[in-house]
Amino acid sequence: MPRKQNSAAARAVATLRERIIDGVYGPGDRLPSATVIATEFDIDRGTASRVLAELRHAGLIITKPGSGSFVRTFEPILRSFPGRLLAWRDGQAIQDADTGKRPRAVAVTVNEVASGPSTAIAFGISPGDPLVRRSRRFTVEDRPVQLADSYYLPDMVRGTPIVYTDTGPGGVYARLAEIGREPVRFTERLRARMPLTGEATALDLPTGTPVLAIIRSAFDAADRCVEVTEMILDASAYELDYHASI
Repeated sequence: MPRKQNSAAARAVATLRERIIDGVYGPGDRLPSATVIATEFDIDRGTASRVLAELRHAGLIITKPGSGSFVRTFEPILRSFPGRLLAWRDGQAIQDADTGKRPRAVAVTVNEVASGPSTAIAFGISPGDPLVRRSRRFTVEDRPVQLADSYYLPDMVRGTPIVYTDTGPGGVYARLAEIGREPVRFTERLRARMPLTGEATALDLPTGTPVLAIIRSAFDAADRCVEVTEMILDASAYELDYHASI
């Protein structure tokens, strides 16, 4: 592609992306055709088609054969803290409180890792001591929205379903309750930042999309830390609702 076309194509992608983010083209709106885009940005039609392909690859639009390209619709996920953390008492996963019946999938891996400085402090152990880690990648309506790593003391969870990918009804918190370590108090620290390269790839984030980095600690009735979870959320997919108490 000639340099002039390259420059004009980059300008077209940036302009159309900005229009989508600013709501000029709202969810479900039809984008201009490749012919109209070619005329506006002084590029050939093939280059205009590649502009639409780049917006599609970034997850901003979908293309319906014979109908055109449309801004992707996605209702923001309302994440309410700490009320969402009680879903386990009804045998539900915590994510059920966020997404309800919306199509959702989660990829889970479980392994043992060395504790880092922050998790070691939370659990009162030495850095490098082993922890059980549950890593998850959540997708909602086929869109990746969250990465989460949860950590547990091996002696506490070994021999329980917490070390399996499927922890059963109510998830991890229900299993902790069964061994007398029910979480009753939670803290969260939140920071907005730009994603690391691996995070952007795993969440398939369009360029320039920030993430929300959240660290949650859970404590039992004796105020012992029973879980530390580090989460990375696609900031464009969530609304956060915080309350002082359950």
